[in-house]
Amino acid sequence: VVVVGASFEPRELLRFPPHGISLHWYAMALESSEFVSAARTSLIVAVLATLGALLLGVPSAYALARYEFPAKNLVSGVLNSPLIVPQLVIGVALLEILAVLGIAASVFTLTLGHILIALPYVVRTIHASILGLDPSVEEAASNLGASRPKIYATVVLPIIRPALYSSVLFAFLISFDNAVISLFLVSARTTTLPIAMYTYVQYNLDPTIAAISSMLIGLSLLVLFIANKMAPIERIHQ
Repeated sequence: VVVVGASFEPRELLRFPPHGISLHWYAMALESSEFVSAARTSLIVAVLATLGALLLGVPSAYALARYEFPAKNLVSGVLNSPLIVPQLVIGVALLEILAVLGIAASVFTLTLGHILIALPYVVRTIHASILGLDPSVEEAASNLGASRPKIYATVVLPIIRPALYSSVLFAFLISFDNAVISLFLVSARTTTLPIAMYTYVQYNLDPTIAAISSMLIGLSLLVLFIANKMAPIERIHQ
C-alpha cells in the first residue's frame, strides 16, 4: 500500500501519503531506456531459466517419486539445497567458479544461475503431484502397448498439468524478481530490472522506483491469479 501510494506522488519526493495524484513517474519509468532494456533482459533470462528448470526438474522429480536408487536422499537434498543455502553464498560461489573457468558474465551465465534457484520449486511441485498419481495408470498404458516416452507424453504430463502450470509461473517469478544472485552475475550488457532498480535507488529517491515496484507487484499478482485459475492448489495435490 505504501509503495503503490507513493508512486502517485506528483513531486520529486518519495513519500506517503502522496500529496496529489499523478502518473508522471509511471511514464518516466516506461520511457527510460535503461529500465526498458533491463526489463527485456530480465524477461529473456526468466523465460530461459524457466525452460531450463522444467527440462531438468520434471525428469528429476519423476525419478525421485517413482524409483529407488543409491544416494536418492543425497540427490534430493542437492536439488533442494538452493532453498536452504543463502543466495549470497550461491552468488559468490558461482562467481568464483566462472572466474576459475575464465567465463565472462553473459545472459548464458545469468540464466544458469537462475535455473539453479528455480529448480527446487519445479522439483518440489512436480514431485508432490507425481506422488499423488496412481502408478497403475502408467502400468495400464504400458500393458496396452504404450512406450515409456509415450506414457510420459500422453498419460503423466496431462494428468500433472496443473502442477506444470504452477511450476512454470513460480519459476518465472523467482527468476524475474531475483536480485541477489544476479548482482554477482550481471555485466554492463546484461543488467536485469531488479539490479537496475537497486543501482537507481542508490543515487535517486524519487517516485520512479515506486512506480516500477508497483508495476512488478501488479505483475506478480496477475501471475498468481492466473496460476490459481489454471492450477488451483487443491488440484495439484489430487
